[in-house]
Amino acid sequence: MVIDGLLYGGFLHVDDLALPVSLVAELRDLNDRLEIPCAWLLSAGSTDLFSSARVRLKVGIHGGTGALMWISRGQFLVPATGTNPDWQVYYLAGLHDMYLPPHAEVPVETAYQALAEFLVTRARPTCVEWQEAELD
Repeated sequence: MVIDGLLYGGFLHVDDLALPVSLVAELRDLNDRLEIPCAWLLSAGSTDLFSSARVRLKVGIHGGTGALMWISRGQFLVPATGTNPDWQVYYLAGLHDMYLPPHAEVPVETAYQALAEFLVTRARPTCVEWQEAELD
């Protein structure tokens, strides 16, 4: 199981995931045991942290609530249907504070669906309508 790694590794690159790993299934299982909102930053493309070819998807889970944020080439997007009016604290792999902007929260099933799509396409999920994040 990947769960041990998820508990301690908040930054994951899709190329580093062992196949066949169902990260969505692992997060579903983990979500049943979480006491705090947790999030992970998954990346695809270049492994160079400063490359503009590197794309990232923040995924958070906590019970029935999920969270999403897309980061690419200096662009920060959140779901257009996101429900949180204010910044929310999630914990990166359950350890460190990670703040998510307004409108990042969605039903957890939407977060799972977006993650599943990202793992296959390695591109911004199309199952979500995106808008610019309010970073102020």
